[in-house]
Amino acid sequence: MDWNDNDKSEREKTKLLTKIGCFFSAVILGLLIISTVAWSLLSPQETRLKVSESPNQVNSIEIVKRDDFPSPSIRINYGNKSIMKTKIPDEISVEWKSDYEAVVTLTKRGRDPDVVHVEF
Repeated sequence: MDWNDNDKSEREKTKLLTKIGCFFSAVILGLLIISTVAWSLLSPQETRLKVSESPNQVNSIEIVKRDDFPSPSIRINYGNKSIMKTKIPDEISVEWKSDYEAVVTLTKRGRDPDVVHVEF
């Protein structure tokens, strides 16, 4: 009788440990899924607004909108550099002076235009 009681308690203990292991595995998996979804939603998304090539296609300027939290920003990428602006313009124009120099004008209705000189 003692052998059966010991065997029965071992089975109950194994069942309990299996349930605890499954519970913690489900919790860890749930936290992993939630953190992955939160990270993908909170990471800034970029939208390309304008790409401009120099007259002889030597250099290019890319202007992207980053959906940062809490407010979006504009990033002017050129060469290995970038310039960040916090005001979202209504109009964007790029005027090339040469293959290595350009003027980016960011115009917002009702305000003075923001002029950025870009040199490569």
